Amino acid sequence: MPMKEPRTITKRMSAADRRQQILQHAFGLIREQGFKSVSVRDIARAAQVNEALIYRHFATKEDLLLAVVRETVNRQPVTTRYLPQDQEAFKNQLLEFVAFFMANAQKDPSILKIMLYAVMENYPLPDEFNYQKEGSFFNWLYRSIEKGKAEWNFNPNVDPLFSISSFMGGLIVFVLHTTVTHLFPNREYPNFASMYVGPFLKSLEA
Repeated sequence: MPMKEPRTITKRMSAADRRQQILQHAFGLIREQGFKSVSVRDIARAAQVNEALIYRHFATKEDLLLAVVRETVNRQPVTTRYLPQDQEAFKNQLLEFVAFFMANAQKDPSILKIMLYAVMENYPLPDEFNYQKEGSFFNWLYRSIEKGKAEWNFNPNVDPLFSISSFMGGLIVFVLHTTVTHLFPNREYPNFASMYVGPFLKSLEA
């Protein structure tokens, strides 16, 4: 009597794993084509699921875009719920953030590309980019600068919003430039963080 072939049992993917799978495929398609060009059907085909399953995890296509951006933004290392105790702690946290931003943006500039797509195609960015959203890096930076004006001899005329824009804008321009020219080796990231954060802090002082 011939032996029966052992039946292969396919492990069912958890909801969290399935959501991550959808995000991963969405990320790949959006970074190549832009958000408007990619349909939910395209993402479903790439992830090998049906469209209804995607809508079970993400109510709209816009929600999916926000989740893709949020996925990377929330990995940043600064504990945004707590303001720095002093100016040295503020400096160290900024150094940590810049090193994280540069390492991730240079290793995979796709997330920056996706954020630029979102802005150019008039899709809203998540609350993590809102300086009024408690728990966001921008809110932490805004409140830290305000604390510096009150306690650390920062210039009382400094506009925190302008400073935030300047800080992040410089990082984005630098990443775009080095992504094109490939002139900045990974091993120099710590030096870059010091060179970048030092003048920024100087610009805040009275």
